[in-house]
Amino acid sequence: MKIFKISFLACFFAASAFSASQVYYIEAHGDFGKELAEMATKQANERNEKIQVFIDEDPRRYKDNRILKFGVDRKGRYSVSLGKELYEKQCQSCHGENAEKRPYGSVALKDMNAKDIEDSIISYRSDTSFGGDGKLIMQNQAKITTNNDLGAILAYLKGKDALADQDDQANKPVSTEKKQGSYLR
Repeated sequence: MKIFKISFLACFFAASAFSASQVYYIEAHGDFGKELAEMATKQANERNEKIQVFIDEDPRRYKDNRILKFGVDRKGRYSVSLGKELYEKQCQSCHGENAEKRPYGSVALKDMNAKDIEDSIISYRSDTSFGGDGKLIMQNQAKITTNNDLGAILAYLKGKDALADQDDQANKPVSTEKKQGSYLR
């Protein structure tokens, strides 16, 4: 077993030397995971390399440090792979593999932009009258989906910068006139 661990670490560090831009996540449980983390940390310290060890935490989950956490953080770096995993687990059965289905006659997610999807989830959480025939299902789904999970799902469905791009467009003035009385959006 010890030979396996040493050869595994040797392969891991050899691979990381050739491809410094790639990040590897390894899931290991129990004492083996603890030993592996200690060995990797020791090897990294000996080589003056940077390593991060995550214990009981998915490193793909974005950490939202905002004081007021309303909606999805527009500047958040959400994981597309986590979004895919969450979508497949929580959404795909009703909304389809490519977000093309229209459950209970609703608009298909592929035809909505990221802001509309976020607004809908927030409305399902806060307004019991919002939604059509499937509102009871969506209200429950919206309540168990955190803003961080929603950000990851949106990154998967619409691209990593979908919300940031929409904010840039929303903050552009409607009028370019510079006289008194012109209105901005």
